[in-house]
Amino acid sequence: MALPLLPDPFQLAGLLLAGGVGGFINTVSASGGVVAVPAMIELGLPAELANGTNRLSAAISTLTATVRFHQAGVIPWAKALQLVPAIVAGSLVGALVGSGLDPEGALLAVAVSLVIVLLLLLARPQRWLQGVEALGEELQVTPLLHLVMVGIGFWTGFISLGSGTMTLLALAWFGRQDLARANHVKIVLRAAGCLVALVVFTARLQVAWGWAVPLSLAGMVVALIGSTVALGEQASRWIYGSLIT
Repeated sequence: MALPLLPDPFQLAGLLLAGGVGGFINTVSASGGVVAVPAMIELGLPAELANGTNRLSAAISTLTATVRFHQAGVIPWAKALQLVPAIVAGSLVGALVGSGLDPEGALLAVAVSLVIVLLLLLARPQRWLQGVEALGEELQVTPLLHLVMVGIGFWTGFISLGSGTMTLLALAWFGRQDLARANHVKIVLRAAGCLVALVVFTARLQVAWGWAVPLSLAGMVVALIGSTVALGEQASRWIYGSLIT
């Protein structure tokens, strides 16, 4: 497949806007791809390439947030690293499947994933706003949570859209952790899964680099702003509000 050349000025402006919004959502909540991927498709990039091109932005924004959260000392590394192998294994298989989608299949996967994200959020929204009194400060790592993370890892590699939301939901529901602290673990898991997927999509020539670079730069800059918001006292409400939006 011949990859598209550099975007025109209108497409570049759209990429910078989508990358910034996506980077903020990736950091403050999850699933910035629900903005970035449909935007790239609307700007003229084929769905199967948009799926791969978004992987660079997702990897950079989550890595940026991981560094920022680490500097703030809020990442429970011992707990997070226990779940990384499950996410990596699932992401590898999912990326191998997702990078082989035809244009129609990729477009359908994007549409379905957007619906799944909305349904997940509307299912039990009150749980997202509960504080440490209702849920625990320490993540409960169980065999069930590992199994769930393999499935989420598969979706991360396959289409990515909604995987951050699923990760947050799993950490809250199955790991019994409040939303703000779960977001710190989610960033680490997302970064690991996104890096694996990026390698696979790059190897299969599914990344349009002329589009991926401006999208990623915008996402990285705004991710620094988003990480400050995510560390604030009202993080849970920001997270839920940005997800619904």
